Amino acid sequence: YRAYAVDSTDDGKRDIWNNWSDVIGSVANYFVRHKWNRDEPVVAAATLGDKWTGDVPENTLNPKETIESLSRQGVLFSTTLGNDQKSQLVTLKGADGIEYWVGFHNFFVITRYNHSVMYALAVHQLGQEVALEVKRGES
Repeated sequence: YRAYAVDSTDDGKRDIWNNWSDVIGSVANYFVRHKWNRDEPVVAAATLGDKWTGDVPENTLNPKETIESLSRQGVLFSTTLGNDQKSQLVTLKGADGIEYWVGFHNFFVITRYNHSVMYALAVHQLGQEVALEVKRGES
């Protein structure tokens, strides 16, 4: 953590244990250093269409597909990213059964911190909820 911790409050300390500004700044620094693409999506919910014929691949931390290749295989999802963007179908057990997601570059930036697909999706979803609450508080 020391390689990425920053002093966001200019108090001369990188205190990720007690100072929320340093925590948030350090997380942002980690993402920037691992080539986070600002304003790009992390994941998209997906379904397997009629063209899907294969087995569901095992989750991997290295995207081996592109948006175009997944679409050609029958994975149905929506994104504004270009067809050549690296992506990967990932699966998780949800409350109502298997969930399918397509992870994009930023998803795999999260998995570099913690090598778990479940962790990466949980972090993303929690971050989305926090952003909604912050937005509500500003209005």
